[in-house]
Formats: sequence, C-alpha cells, structure tokens
Amino acid sequence: MSVTLKSWHESKLCTWCEKEKECVDTTFADGFLTDASLCWKCLQTAFKVRQRQKSAPSRPSESR
Repeated sequence: MSVTLKSWHESKLCTWCEKEKECVDTTFADGFLTDASLCWKCLQTAFKVRQRQKSAPSRPSESR
C-alpha cells in the first residue's frame, strides 16, 4: 500500500475527525482517500482501517 504525504498545515480541519489540528494532505494510491487533510492520529487510523480492508477475506455472496 502506498500513501503519499504532501503539504503540512500547522492548523487545518481534519477530514476524518473534523477537528482543527496539525494536518498533512494525504493520498492513498488505491483511491481510498485523495488529497484528504488528516491529523497524525487520524492518518494512523486511516492506514490501519485500509490495511484491514485489504487483508480481510472476502465473504461469500449469499444466494437467494
């Protein structure tokens, strides 16, 4: 998984927690988030969430 960190902002609204904090503009290569301003804590959370989604086994589809 590739994550690109762009601009750093001393104070900006975090896309994830919606609080005014120190943030970086973040883009996940797979399109999970694109140019999203994330504080450091939420960046860690987003990375963990995306990692779990990638490693989770796919559930079989239900037949009706």
